Amino acid sequence: MNAMVENPDAKLALVVDDSEMQCMILKNLLMEEGYRVLTGNDGARGVALYIEHLPDLVLMDINMPVMDGYEAAKRIKSLSPNSLAPLIFITSMDSDQAFVDSIEAGGDGILTRPFSPEVFKAKIKSIQRISNLYSQVKNLQQEQQQDAELAEQIMSGVIEARNFALDRIGIIKQAAALFSGDIQLTALCPGGNVNVLLGDFTGHGLRSSIGAIPLAETFRVMTKKGFSLLEIIEQINRQLYELLPVDLFCCVCCVSISSHERSAYVFNAGLPDTYIFNHEGKIKHKITSNHIPLGVMPNLLPQAQLQVFSVASNDRVVLISDGILEARNHQGEMYGTRRFEFAAKQGFYHGDIPGKVFDAVDEFCQGRPQEDDLSLIDIPCHGWEQAPAPDEAAQSIAISEMHDLYLESEPSWKWQLKLTGQRLALVNPVPMAMGQIQEIEGNGEHWNNMYSILTELYVNALDHGILRLNSDLKNSAAGFAHYFMVRESRLKNLSSGMIDISLSYHPLQSGGKMIITIADDGAGFDLAAFYEHRLKLKQADKVMLCGRGIDLVHQLCEKLEYLDGGNKVQATYVWAK
Repeated sequence: MNAMVENPDAKLALVVDDSEMQCMILKNLLMEEGYRVLTGNDGARGVALYIEHLPDLVLMDINMPVMDGYEAAKRIKSLSPNSLAPLIFITSMDSDQAFVDSIEAGGDGILTRPFSPEVFKAKIKSIQRISNLYSQVKNLQQEQQQDAELAEQIMSGVIEARNFALDRIGIIKQAAALFSGDIQLTALCPGGNVNVLLGDFTGHGLRSSIGAIPLAETFRVMTKKGFSLLEIIEQINRQLYELLPVDLFCCVCCVSISSHERSAYVFNAGLPDTYIFNHEGKIKHKITSNHIPLGVMPNLLPQAQLQVFSVASNDRVVLISDGILEARNHQGEMYGTRRFEFAAKQGFYHGDIPGKVFDAVDEFCQGRPQEDDLSLIDIPCHGWEQAPAPDEAAQSIAISEMHDLYLESEPSWKWQLKLTGQRLALVNPVPMAMGQIQEIEGNGEHWNNMYSILTELYVNALDHGILRLNSDLKNSAAGFAHYFMVRESRLKNLSSGMIDISLSYHPLQSGGKMIITIADDGAGFDLAAFYEHRLKLKQADKVMLCGRGIDLVHQLCEKLEYLDGGNKVQATYVWAK
C-alpha cells in the first residue's frame, strides 16, 4: 500500500487490482490528475481500505483472489448508501454481460482495457464532475433540512407552546415528515370552559401545514374574546376556504368542556369517531363526523350544529386522527378501531391513554415506515370550573370613594346594542361588548369577571325571557344536553323578540364601576319564585343543577336588581386597579 502525502487536501483514490503493474499504471495516471492514491491487491483488502480511509474515488478490477470485484463493490456501496464515492470497474472483459453485472454490483461506470491515458483521464474527470454535483446537491439538501428544522421549531413554538393546561391535557403526536399536517390546540374561555381542537390537514409535510398558524391564531383569539364554539368553527372554515389551495382542506374535531354545565360540546368534521370514556374506562359515547372537512365550502352546511353530551367529573374525552386507525404493519393490515379501543381502555386503567395507544401502534407496525401523521388528545372532564372570584382589591376602595358607587353621575362613556327577531339567533353580542370595553379601557384580569356577568345576564334574558326555556330541564344527568337541543330548535324558529343591552362606565380614583343593563320583551324572570323553588328543593334534600349563574353574578356584583316584572336587570360591577 502506498499513499501520497504531499497535498493532504487533494482527493483520495483507491485502486484495487491483483496486478502490481496495473496498480502502478493507474496510480501514476491518477497522481497526474492531482489525486492521492491507495492500492490494494484483492477485494477484501479493498473493502478494508475503504472502511479505514473513505476515499473519494474507487477503481476496481473484477477477477481477483480472496474476493472478486463484484462482491467488493456490493460491500462498499452498502457502507455508503447516502454518499456518491464513484466506483469504476477496470476490466479486460468486453461483453454486454460484464457491463450489466458491473452496474448491478453498484458500479457507476466501466472502463475496458486497453485504453489510452487520455481516455482514462477523460473518464475520471467525467465521473468526478458527477460526484461534485452530487456533493453540491447534498450540501444544499442539508442546508434546506436545517432551515426546515428551524422553521418547524418556530411553528411549534407559535402553535403548541401557547396551549393551555399542557400538564393536564394529554397531547401526543408523531409526524410522518419533519412538518406535521396535524394540529392540536387548547385554550381557556373567559367563563372557565376549555376549548380543544384537533385538526388534520390533507397529506403531511410542509405543504400540509401552511394553514396551521392562521388557524391557531383564529382559534385562540376568538376563544379569548368569548365567541361560541360554533362561531369559532365558522370563522376557521371561511379562513381556510380563502387561504388554502383547492386540493387542501382540514378535517377538524372541536370540543368544549363545561364543568359548570357538566357537558361536552362536540363538532366533528371529517375526523374518526371522538370517544367519551366513563370512570370505568367503558365507552360512553362514540361521536361520529356529521360535517364535511373545513375549507371545502365557503360556509358551513345549513344543518351544522354542535352535538351536546352530559359528562361526569371523572369522564374523559379522546380525539384521534385517522393516522392511528390507518397505520399498517408489514403484512399491509390496518391497526383499526378495535385495536385502538382496546389500547385506549388499557391506557385508562394505567392513567396514560396517549402513551399506551402509541406504544400499541408502534408494536403493531413492527418498524414499518410511517405513512401518515399520528395524533391523540386526552381531555379530563373535571377541574375546569375556575369560577371567577370577586375582586378582593375592590373591597379596599378608599372610604372617601364609597359614596361614588351609589352616586348618580354622568358616565365617561356608554355603549348600547338592541337586537330583535332573527338577529337574536344570529348575533352573539357578548364578544362585541367585551371588544368595545377593551378597545376603550385596555386589557385587564377584571374583565374576565365582566365577561361572566354579561354572559349570564344576556343568556338568562334570551333563554328564559325570549325563548321561555324552563331551567328545570337541566335538573337531570342528561339535562344540559336536552336543554341545549331545545334551545337550538327554538332559536332556529325565532322570528320575534327584543333584547336591549346597555353599558355605562364610571371611573373611580382607584378603580372603576360598570353598570350593565339588559332588558327584554319576553315573559320576564321571577327572581322570588326562583329562590322559593330552590328552597323547596333544598328542604327536600334535592340538588338543583341550574341557577348557579345567578349566584355567581350576585357574588361578583356590588349590586343586582331585577326591574319591570323581571324584564329588566341592572348589575353594578366594581373593580380596583
